[in-house]
Amino acid sequence: MQWWVRYRGDIVGGVTVAIVALPLALAFGIASGAGAASGLYAAIFAGLVTSLFGGSPVQISGPTGPMIAVLIGIIGRFGVQAMFVAAAMAGLMQIVFGLLGLGRFVQYLPRSVISGFTHGVAIIIFAPQISEALKSPVIALVTIVAIILAERFAKAVPASLFGLGAGILVNRLFISTPHVVGAIPSSLPRPSLPILPPADIVRLVAPAFTISLLGSMESLLSAEVADQITGLKHNSRRELIGQGLGNIASALMGGMPVSGVIARTSVNIDAGGRSRLSGVIHSLTLLLIVLFFGEWAGEIPLAVLSAILMITALKVVDWENIPILRRTHWTYTATLLTTMLLTAFADLVVGVVVGVILAVVFVIADLTQLPVVSAGSGLANADNRLPSTTEIPPHVDVTSLNGPLFFLGVRSLLERLQTLPTGNVHVIDFSRVPAIDESAVLAFIEQVKNLSEKGIRIYLGGLQRVPLRTLLRLGILDVLERRRVCKSLTVAIERAGEEAHCLREAA
Repeated sequence: MQWWVRYRGDIVGGVTVAIVALPLALAFGIASGAGAASGLYAAIFAGLVTSLFGGSPVQISGPTGPMIAVLIGIIGRFGVQAMFVAAAMAGLMQIVFGLLGLGRFVQYLPRSVISGFTHGVAIIIFAPQISEALKSPVIALVTIVAIILAERFAKAVPASLFGLGAGILVNRLFISTPHVVGAIPSSLPRPSLPILPPADIVRLVAPAFTISLLGSMESLLSAEVADQITGLKHNSRRELIGQGLGNIASALMGGMPVSGVIARTSVNIDAGGRSRLSGVIHSLTLLLIVLFFGEWAGEIPLAVLSAILMITALKVVDWENIPILRRTHWTYTATLLTTMLLTAFADLVVGVVVGVILAVVFVIADLTQLPVVSAGSGLANADNRLPSTTEIPPHVDVTSLNGPLFFLGVRSLLERLQTLPTGNVHVIDFSRVPAIDESAVLAFIEQVKNLSEKGIRIYLGGLQRVPLRTLLRLGILDVLERRRVCKSLTVAIERAGEEAHCLREAA
């Protein structure tokens, strides 16, 4: 049974997320106008292809709510057959995006925008489930309680699967609610793609681009969230190519466009999924349900699935970072809340775009308020610049930063810090950094924490008043001792030299 021990999490995760994805795929297909079967085929075939070729091993792709608004317009204007062609065109565009490496730009999104997007998605997931849960409140409540109890007392059993079983059992024995998944199609189509006149294809370019942009953004942001939960690292180039191939496969099989989905990906991770096998199992489970268990699966109470999604939505929320909002500048909070509200109540793409624009505006405003000083007067301060007579001690490395540090530039700093060797003591020179924003600080503190846990010894020196106050306010002393955070670069280097000497003596 070694294979079960090795693959148990992926198998259970794939089965669990398939059961959760089933009614969602049907519902999104109906809501878009493409039909229930189209949503189901998309979840099966696109889900399989993206799991095999995508850049995130735990990502689950399928039909999504935000895509419905785009598809309603396409189907209403051009028809369902045109929607399949637009999906294939969008897939080709995503492949081009991936080959050009455009996915890496998502890495430069500020922390406030990503956090706001995540919280907005949590609202999108949670809110629609309330009305469905209230149709069968007892079943929903039993499912939620079962999940909570399983997480606390039966950790060997995936909590969502435990809740699913409890909800079905209660419905079978005591309630028999009429609000169930309903009939499921039991046949599969042959691969084909409609042939349209060239003029119609030209008119579909703009809608296809919208699908590709929305799908790419959703998928990459979902992959970012999955990275935060699992500690893994996705490949954005490969993810876009995989999503493009998935949309082409979906179109050929009569399915609607898809993207990576935070809700289903979170369910997969929560149930134990950690590799591509979980996504493959998800698609194969849906296929088996369609072919052999359609009638049985149609009896699953919708309240059970709503309860599972409500719990999942609460887990998507970044609860640990909420208390930090009280210590951040109002601009960080404003960006986060704006992104969250627009994501939840307007549109995902609008939320992210407006959030980024707002963050850039605030950065520019900060830069315009910085004092402009000459090199002679501003950098000659004896306590904030290394005197020419000071020598760098042996086994001490100094990394100097130059200019304001904001979210746009923090990526290169983090990459530099990741390459620091473990043998020496390291000093990071902030003497030429007049300002630093919250997104950069939070990312920097997280990286310093990781390096400290690996045994890499770090000192900060040359800290000016504004960067020092920001670092202290957001918790740098939680990851570094007070003596390692210095206003004076000279003091930081001296202390680093003393520590390096002691380490050499001890060795």
